[in-house]
Order: sequence, then structure tokens, then C-alpha cells
Amino acid sequence: MPGVQARLKAEHKRRYLDLDPTVWYQVVPIFPGVTQRMVNMAGERLARLSTPRGFVTLRADRLQFRATDVEAKSHTP
Repeated sequence: MPGVQARLKAEHKRRYLDLDPTVWYQVVPIFPGVTQRMVNMAGERLARLSTPRGFVTLRADRLQFRATDVEAKSHTP
């Protein structure tokens, strides 16, 4: 079953020091049963990433996305 991975765009690396822009992170649902991306009250699309230190939710326009197999290893460069 395909999943989604995302990595931080290089121009935003100073804002998110815990994220490495060379690493692809697994995108996970924000709430159980909710799609992988949602919109906040300001109309900005959000994505939730699974990182070694926990979960990070940030604006989707600051990320690059790719489809991947669920079995594929997350956190791979």
C-alpha cells in the first residue's frame, strides 16, 4: 500500500532546526481517520511528520512530497 514521505525544503531549514532537509520523513495522519494533510483555520495546508524525536506538524508548502511503499524505510536520505 502506498504511503507518503516528505522532506523540508532547504530554504526553511533555519526555522525547523530539528528537521534535516536531506532526510525523507514519513507523513502520518494528524488525527485518527483524518487524511495525511489538512487545512488549519488560516487556510494553510498542514502535514504531520514522524521523526525520531516524535511528531512535527508544519505547513505543507514548506515540504516536498513523494509517494512511497509503506514497507519502505522512513528517515532515509
